[in-house]
Amino acid sequence: MNYRTARAIHSATNLSFWVENPEWHTGDRLIDAALGVVRKLPLDIHQSLKERFFDTDQLIAVNGESVVVRNGTDKVDKFMFRRPGRMALDAFRDCVDTEIGVVTSHLAGVALPTTVAVKQARIFRKPSTQIEAVTQTQALLDLGLNPELRPDGLSKSDGATDRTARDLENLINGSSAMLAEHGYYPDVARSGGNLRLNQNDGSVTLIDVMPFYEDGSRLIGGAPPNVISHIQQNLEVYERFVGQYGA
Repeated sequence: MNYRTARAIHSATNLSFWVENPEWHTGDRLIDAALGVVRKLPLDIHQSLKERFFDTDQLIAVNGESVVVRNGTDKVDKFMFRRPGRMALDAFRDCVDTEIGVVTSHLAGVALPTTVAVKQARIFRKPSTQIEAVTQTQALLDLGLNPELRPDGLSKSDGATDRTARDLENLINGSSAMLAEHGYYPDVARSGGNLRLNQNDGSVTLIDVMPFYEDGSRLIGGAPPNVISHIQQNLEVYERFVGQYGA
């Protein structure tokens, strides 16, 4: 398999998720109306594409940033096929490593620790198919124990504790410093589900640690509609919660 094919498979499978996601809107009235019609159809295109292209015994998720698969019993590998333009693989690895280093440093204790390397992606349906890709490796997080932290439902009754308030305060302060020093925002837009709340201890974890730039773009390309305003709104909600909690 070549790089263009892997990128096309990744992009198509990810796009199908957003097409079928009722919480995602483009802001264009006609396009959103068409999406509403598609979402009423008894289809599961996203699942069909995952089964068509990937080894589903390994696969956990296909998102905009990466294809996430199991790495043993306690880790995940996130293979990144959306390399920008003609950037060489090693140069892309260095850029990813630098940006993730900024995020995990500023959001230490919230951002999931992540290592970056080039690995062979043996994750496709055909066992003989493989390709080198920049790969993020993280601890496997139990998403059942750590559901999405939704800004509109944030309360003590949802498992929030003083630990939640402390972690969100660290997120707010770290995000502010990161923006001032690097022009980066953490990916905490609601539709992404990247911020998780532990139901046992109230801790908060950011699982996708590649940043957005101030103009809404990112290293892997693409600029989701209104993503920066959504991120800003969510950070404001978290800040109000922290203030009310007394952190």
